[in-house]
Amino acid sequence: MITLEDLRQALPLDVLLYLVDEEGAGVLTPEGQARAEAALREAWAEVESYLAQRYALPLPSLPEVLKAKAVDIAVYRLMLRRGIRPGTADEAALTRYRDAVAFLRDVAVGKASLPLPPTGEPARPKGGAAVRGKRVFSRESLEDF
Repeated sequence: MITLEDLRQALPLDVLLYLVDEEGAGVLTPEGQARAEAALREAWAEVESYLAQRYALPLPSLPEVLKAKAVDIAVYRLMLRRGIRPGTADEAALTRYRDAVAFLRDVAVGKASLPLPPTGEPARPKGGAAVRGKRVFSRESLEDF
């Protein structure tokens, strides 16, 4: 799971306040913190929805690449609250979100992998089981032909 501290490290304070300070207090209020934490939870849930395709959850450790992608998703979710203005720097958040989702899709289908320690339990493959039925053509059934 990513934390508010991860978000603070990724964004300048004025940008973070722009995204969460709906009260206009100029500081990170409990309400603003709750908004940021909700976006972080939603972002992490989205990340895990892709990871669950290939990895046993929870992960034994949090790779930096996942933390960065989850923060990008959280920033995008916060930007959606304010509205993304075309032709502005807001579009960078949309681009980073799309890149994060593309990476997570690649992880889910095996085109990309995560740098997890070897002690991590490998994911069980998803798929159907093959069932062998009764033999249709045999020497006995084709005896009269």
